[in-house]
Amino acid sequence: MTASTDLSFTILGTGALGGFYGARLQATGATVRFIARSDAATIARDGLRVDSPLGDLHLDPVEVYRDSDAIPPSDVVCVALKTIQNHRLPTLLRPLVRPGTIILNLQNGLTMEDELAAAFPEARVIAGMCYLCSNKVGPGHIVHLDYGTVSFAPFDERDRACIEPLMQAFSGAGVEVESLPDLHQARWRKLAWNIPFNGLSVLLDADTDRIIADPDARRLAQRLMAEVARGAEACGHPFAPDFPERLIRFTEQMRPYAPSMRLDYLDKRPLELEYMYRRPLREAERHGAQLPVIAALADALAFRDRHNRDAG
Repeated sequence: MTASTDLSFTILGTGALGGFYGARLQATGATVRFIARSDAATIARDGLRVDSPLGDLHLDPVEVYRDSDAIPPSDVVCVALKTIQNHRLPTLLRPLVRPGTIILNLQNGLTMEDELAAAFPEARVIAGMCYLCSNKVGPGHIVHLDYGTVSFAPFDERDRACIEPLMQAFSGAGVEVESLPDLHQARWRKLAWNIPFNGLSVLLDADTDRIIADPDARRLAQRLMAEVARGAEACGHPFAPDFPERLIRFTEQMRPYAPSMRLDYLDKRPLELEYMYRRPLREAERHGAQLPVIAALADALAFRDRHNRDAG
């Protein structure tokens, strides 16, 4: 791969997602700075390894920092932390953001961009919805299994011009990209997969292939998707009628995959419930829609989360 962009990047969170995209960008010749609080020493010593059907990468040296280090400024700051750490984002991002900095938010959930734009009005906030099957299997070691498309949408329509250079950078790194017209609809569309398959993978102790192959689990996933569609429509962002079934087919074709919430549960880490479940429920309710199956799933996950970590 050859250099495809003049943009420089800081990756805030070098896990399964940030490590994968950051490594692809660096392999093209882009300047990439990684923030990896727990893995920084290992990555500095051994480099960053990504095993992928797109081609394995072993980057060494890697410009890696802890979140407390002085980091040179970059054009783009990619937020790839789990949303359970979002209370820390104003502190973490403050040294990284200047007027005109692009904050590219790669997280899952709803309303994250609203908070980023409010905290950093001098920045240009762009959402990146990542359709990626990737796991962190050890310090500085990522295994990419399948997919990887990034869908871009601006928080403020005046910043849409930022999307083209971002798409060029990611596309040049071998990542499929698209530009979407409506950020809020894009976020709800991503929730239509995340809400059922992340949550059910924990409650049913199953990866995506077992969920989609079992008629009862599949039917439950479809009911959850239908409720996400109802919430999106109530909020003014309706889906195409065939969209949920297209997601089911997408999952059928996916390699067997343990969603991130299942891995967090198995490792006794906190689950991303607030932005992925509670906030969509509140937004739907604010617009007059009740989503009882999603609400029951969220309550069950909260119970499992508390008792799982207490047992640890």
